[in-house]
Amino acid sequence: MIKKSLIASSIVLAFGAPAAQAALVTNLYGAFDFSTDRANFTMLDAGGYTVGGTNDVAMTWDGNGYTSSSDYTGPGSGSNVTASSTTGFFGHTWTAHDIQVFTPGSYSFDVTLGGGAAETGFLNATVGAGQIGMHMLFDWNTAKNIDVFVVANPGSMFGPGIARSSNISGCDSTASATTQNCLWDGPGYVGGLATNKPAGSTVWMLASADGNADGVMGIPMPTGGPFQNFNANFNANMTATPDAVIPVPAAVWLFGSGLLGLVGIARRKKKA
Repeated sequence: MIKKSLIASSIVLAFGAPAAQAALVTNLYGAFDFSTDRANFTMLDAGGYTVGGTNDVAMTWDGNGYTSSSDYTGPGSGSNVTASSTTGFFGHTWTAHDIQVFTPGSYSFDVTLGGGAAETGFLNATVGAGQIGMHMLFDWNTAKNIDVFVVANPGSMFGPGIARSSNISGCDSTASATTQNCLWDGPGYVGGLATNKPAGSTVWMLASADGNADGVMGIPMPTGGPFQNFNANFNANMTATPDAVIPVPAAVWLFGSGLLGLVGIARRKKKA
């Protein structure tokens, strides 16, 4: 028994103790990491009309997906996406953090876990077959940890494929607005270059969808927050980079082989 305990302890020291990990599905779109510096952010009001956004969102994603609402535990949860922008929103900078991609399924997030914005209740979402979901905490001005959930369709346009600039009076949040779900294509594209300005008909690698079937792209943000019932949408065309292969040090393989040899010797002695 002592020999077995020593061997088990040695294996833990060599390879690392198994840590408690959230449920995770790896390589949803192959063994790649993904990144971009010009993802789109489009904010819609409760009626589905455009109120603002930006087109210089830098994003990275490791290509994996979580599978349970319990994988989110508030600020400091496991995260596999980053997102940031240098362009302000309504005169204030914004950041997103604790971002997690989720696989198809039904999810319910306790918005009070954020501990920042005075949100109440639960943020519920269903990610359909072939879709992915993304939960994040959004900071804007002095408001912290606003819950956002986005359901995204792969290889799709955003909404009806209409760009805001081609129909400003019809898309903007005004009493006379007539066209819902217009893509924000105003200031914020990388470097201010018109060539980087997305067209409404852009087919995105991941396009924000109507996550609760109310006719408005996105899912309403929770009650009590500064953007109650507004819909935050993210669309992205991302570059895929093959996952880096991390080699196992030769010394670890040698040590592991030695341990296996010790196990064999112990078994033979026991039989004798």
